[in-house]
Amino acid sequence: MKYRSTRSLSGSSDLYSFEEVLFSPGYAKDGGLYVCDHIPSITKNELDSWKDLKYPAIVQKILRLFTTEDELTDKEIEGVVASAFKDFEYPDKVVNLEKLDDSLYIAELFQGPTLAFKDLSLAVLAKLLEIFLKKKGQDKRVKILVGTSGDTGPAAAHSVANLERVDLVLLYPLNRVSKIQELQMLTVKAPNVHICSVEGNSDELDQPIKECFQDQHFSAANSLGSFNSIQWGRVLLQAAHYVYIYLQCCPNIGDEICIVVPTGAAGNLAAGFLAREMGFPIKLVATVNSNDILARTFENGDYSPAPDVATSLAPAMDIQAPYNIERVLYFATHGDASAVRNVMKDFEQSGKVTLSADILTAIQEVISESVSLSDTDIVRAMQICHSKYKYVVCPHTATAVSYCFNVKQREKQVFVCLATASPAKFPEACEAAGLDKSTHHRVERLKSDTEISTPQHVFLKGHDWTSQLKDIILKI
Repeated sequence: MKYRSTRSLSGSSDLYSFEEVLFSPGYAKDGGLYVCDHIPSITKNELDSWKDLKYPAIVQKILRLFTTEDELTDKEIEGVVASAFKDFEYPDKVVNLEKLDDSLYIAELFQGPTLAFKDLSLAVLAKLLEIFLKKKGQDKRVKILVGTSGDTGPAAAHSVANLERVDLVLLYPLNRVSKIQELQMLTVKAPNVHICSVEGNSDELDQPIKECFQDQHFSAANSLGSFNSIQWGRVLLQAAHYVYIYLQCCPNIGDEICIVVPTGAAGNLAAGFLAREMGFPIKLVATVNSNDILARTFENGDYSPAPDVATSLAPAMDIQAPYNIERVLYFATHGDASAVRNVMKDFEQSGKVTLSADILTAIQEVISESVSLSDTDIVRAMQICHSKYKYVVCPHTATAVSYCFNVKQREKQVFVCLATASPAKFPEACEAAGLDKSTHHRVERLKSDTEISTPQHVFLKGHDWTSQLKDIILKI
């Protein structure tokens, strides 16, 4: 298996190994994102043979399909996966499925150490980095840059804490994450984790990170890497939970199910698209909060950000620059890099673009609907879910269940809502919905931690954040 850029035109010899992509800063030299040069197809017989596999075994299958034996042996893959999930609440049941009624499931993807679905991929990515770095030798290190809108930051910090050869520089938007999310970052006690608060929104803090990556000399000299969903490994590993969910929830292998995806930067959505292209018959629905750029893009082709990122009860989705739209375009056009290049070039030049009818139709064949929900909608969905099923969802998951509550004739198909985070991380949203604040022993332990630090670095509005970030990287 080799990898290329989403903008790599036919005949290009720019192909990369899995290891090269894993250690890349996320963006290819031409500005595109890395993708596999072909998508392995899973046959009906293989689907049947995977039916009874547990989630870790599915992850092993996916990693084997997208790596070579020269890079990772079967034994190494097995060891990576086993060690990645040992800190999960139930290592033998990493993804839990709750059946609310005959046609509606909740896929709990938040059983990891930071109570968010980002743990599923980042725990494995950290172990992959570690094994490759050990092979490279004692002096080889990597510096990971991460911008977070809420959940990626804690998961990244936990996954790399105290690793010998990995440093993490983490930027989060001040006063735009939940208090629990902030505590999860500020209580990490590891010398290799460097926390920065930014006086801006999540899209604004992504800009200095992108500029560091695009400075190819600086990026190479400092061995920069990424754990955001521009990192191909994130998308690849997230495909595993779509595969597992399909095999667990589909009554007859080969039938289609609908998976409803709370969406921010669209990495999880791109992973679902990848699983679909591999041969798993799933339809996707994308749900977003009041930051509705993806809803407009997938409904009528209007890919144009609003002037500012709105603050909502679902902060991890407070995004107006969903960079994985590029991978969605690539998968939807079956690898037409020329079409992707043209769309992204127009967007980068004018700040907005309207998708062609052909591309929009191709997207809608997989993402059948996309809806935007207000905070009022989110609160109402949390209340209905609790009232009807005695089940509490986080505000992000609420966007998915809200869609299902409003679908007519839902009994004709299986629907699965991705629960991307534990409600215990969002007591403010639970309070707004009039629900008892959900508790979790990991959260209670956080609240009692007396060694809460403050961000080592503060990026103030109006300052040169790129220079500030480069200075931090150079001093590590």
